[in-house]
Amino acid sequence: MTKVMRSGGYLMAALVITAVLALALGRGEGYAEPQDRLAPAVQAFVQAHPGAPVPVIIQTASPASALRLGGEMRSATNVADLPIAGAVAATLTATDVERLARDPDVEFVSLDAPMVSSGKDDVVDASKLATAYPFAANAVGAWQSGLTGKGVTVAVIDSGLAAAKQFGDRSLGTYDFASSTDSLADENGHGTYVAGIIAARDDKFMGIAPDALVLSLKVSGRDGAALASDVITALQWTVDHQDEFGIRVVNISLNSSIADSYRQDPLSAAVEQAWFHGIVVVASAGNYGSAADAVDHAPANDPYVITAGAFDDRGTAAAADDAALSWSGRGATVDGYAKPDVLAPGAGIVSTLANKSALAAHGDVVQGQYIRLSGTSASAAIVSGAVALMLQRHPELTPDQVKDRLTATGGPVAGSGAPRIDALAAATTDVAGSANLDARPNELIDAQTGDIMYDSVLWRSVLWRSVLWRNVLWRSTTEELLWP
Repeated sequence: MTKVMRSGGYLMAALVITAVLALALGRGEGYAEPQDRLAPAVQAFVQAHPGAPVPVIIQTASPASALRLGGEMRSATNVADLPIAGAVAATLTATDVERLARDPDVEFVSLDAPMVSSGKDDVVDASKLATAYPFAANAVGAWQSGLTGKGVTVAVIDSGLAAAKQFGDRSLGTYDFASSTDSLADENGHGTYVAGIIAARDDKFMGIAPDALVLSLKVSGRDGAALASDVITALQWTVDHQDEFGIRVVNISLNSSIADSYRQDPLSAAVEQAWFHGIVVVASAGNYGSAADAVDHAPANDPYVITAGAFDDRGTAAAADDAALSWSGRGATVDGYAKPDVLAPGAGIVSTLANKSALAAHGDVVQGQYIRLSGTSASAAIVSGAVALMLQRHPELTPDQVKDRLTATGGPVAGSGAPRIDALAAATTDVAGSANLDARPNELIDAQTGDIMYDSVLWRSVLWRSVLWRNVLWRSTTEELLWP
């Protein structure tokens, strides 16, 4: 093991970093913006700790050429030469960090992140993250407490899951319920994108629960259209196999195009069956904004789900600049329930790309392996990941207890009455409460067993007269790349 000494090599390192900064101070406009060479984790640190010294690691392209300008930097402390990494470590003011990142002789400035005890082998290093949403959702704090979703299975009802290195052996496979295709591949890409937000393990684009297990339940093909009947079948399979796969969470980033009450809706009955059998169901609020029936689209309109709306984190960790998004579904359902239940980041979220998928052909592809989209689909995935963190810490929680803790620990967001999620607070709180104390179950549910009454006259009546039964669920707004 090589031990880096902060005393030996101090002068040389100080000269290097001082000279590079001096060059930066002398540059005019027209050079690269700080964001081009500044890790998002550094920006998040500055936002979260305004005025505080910033510990950084600076990788330089040609430090020797800058030595002659040494002696002009004044803010640097804790300077150390890191020749093995071709870098210099130092603590600087935020202003000097930004100026330093402008210099073409600087290749990259990353956060000199604190290390945690090796007693927890599942702690995640967030120093290289290229996204702000894990910070905005406070998942990073949970990771540093050893909560990564380990041992918790999240079922993703969507378009499938591509074989990607970000999931490895944590992917439990894909089960096909789509009546529109016979392929197990994620031809659309939405399912892989959602699963990546929940559980991808990647240095730069980390999911909220990077050690959770992922089970893909495919209900749509290349066009992304899903039928309510296919989703109901997938939910029934989930309940039947929950013990076999350890399923504790179901993510449904899909919305019906029919606005209606949840009381006699067959899809709502299916999500409630999962809920009453101990599975937390997370659904996207949809992208209908404040329209009169914006939150009356199943399954988001059901009180026995956690409905996720979206806020814009502005690419920072700080809560002060966050605001609810105008297109995120919000309001009161026809049955009188305020929705969404919680908000999570949903603007410009980067996640795993399914190669050769429909999204790969026309979406905003990032670095060839990822894709950037906006919508409450992403918000629901973030919430599902946060629930996985909660259940790792407290596996005994019921869905109603999970919902209560998630909403009770959230903070305010400008423009919304719903709280933002705080993954660390929700996972570590001991608040004793239960949601849905006054809620009425779907009329198709047996109150004693929590199962759908498939043999009832009411089920058959609703089933065959309901347009929703064969209705397309997931529709894209491709102009803005917003997804439910």
